[in-house]
Amino acid sequence: MDDLAAIKTLIEEWGRAVHARDIDAVLRRHADDLLFFDVVGPTRLVGLQAYRQTWQEQFFPWHGGDGRFELRDLKVTAGDRVAFATALLDCAGIEQGRPAAFTLRLTVGLERRNGEWTIVHEHHSEPLPFDDSTIGTGSA
Repeated sequence: MDDLAAIKTLIEEWGRAVHARDIDAVLRRHADDLLFFDVVGPTRLVGLQAYRQTWQEQFFPWHGGDGRFELRDLKVTAGDRVAFATALLDCAGIEQGRPAAFTLRLTVGLERRNGEWTIVHEHHSEPLPFDDSTIGTGSA
């Protein structure tokens, strides 16, 4: 399997593991020194244990086991030692007893470590609503 296909498969398997709430499979190809930027706080997480905790304490309860977590528009670029991927994530769960759904942006950074592609950086984000009244005011 070439690098692009291997990375695409790795990320698709990660997505299926998140949907299934299989934390061991979610973590399987992530580095111990992972840097993670999530949609909800804290803004920056470092390390596999912090990454594990955010899935178990925040996302999995929100997702509830029958929510949605689906990748689309996955694109991968790879060199010899580093690669990155982008995608959109369609997520749905329950907030305050009501269904909630979001489309998030995903960026994944990978390094080839010990001959295997390893996720070293992961970034989930949601676009903020645009408000032209704040342009040029220095406030957000």
